[in-house]
Amino acid sequence: MEPEVSHQYRPVTETILTLGATLVMGMIDADTFLNHGAVFVSAQTGNLVVFVVKLVEHGWGAAWVNVPVWIGYFLGCFGAQGITEHLGKANKRQQMRWLMLLDVVAYALLASLQHVIPTMWLIFLLGIMAGYELTVFRQVGGIGINNGIMTGNTKNLATNAYRAWFDGDKAARAKQNRLALVLLTFILGCAVGARLANLTPLGVLWIAAALKLILLAWLYVPAAMEKPDA
Repeated sequence: MEPEVSHQYRPVTETILTLGATLVMGMIDADTFLNHGAVFVSAQTGNLVVFVVKLVEHGWGAAWVNVPVWIGYFLGCFGAQGITEHLGKANKRQQMRWLMLLDVVAYALLASLQHVIPTMWLIFLLGIMAGYELTVFRQVGGIGINNGIMTGNTKNLATNAYRAWFDGDKAARAKQNRLALVLLTFILGCAVGARLANLTPLGVLWIAAALKLILLAWLYVPAAMEKPDA
């Protein structure tokens, strides 16, 4: 039996899960923006802005494509909340393995069917998965940083930077560093996704599924092999 650790995971696992999920989110957002009608699957603030701009400038015919992904994202968050509330309190690592397995299988299916699924359904399903991931990672993964919403992360980076540099708060300094790393990882994910969207439009989801499989494999690394808590 794996030993219980504070905050559900040791810092190494939490960091890898956060950065891995953030990298994939950036990749998918860049891909859907470039190849699927300027749609964001995780950044719903940006998605709604693009929707309204399209609606005002070009009408419903251009704007409608941003609606299914918002509905999907809403349903993904809604469903994941229900799933997490019905999970038990014990063995969070085991629960996260099963939830990540569902994530990997879903992305592999979407990748294999993307050439036959209409755009509306593809981005709708990607929206569901984005909402599912963000909710599951926070509720079960115990990740305090929102790996898909950079507006909130930027605000938190600024407030923690102030507390770190002007109040001498060591905890705030550590969180500042983590938030900065998450933001840089998201930017890297967007850059990689933009490049891949041009080089291999049908390969982005396969690469995302492979990265998620690596995250799932990491959850099977024995806790004893990780660096002990400070």
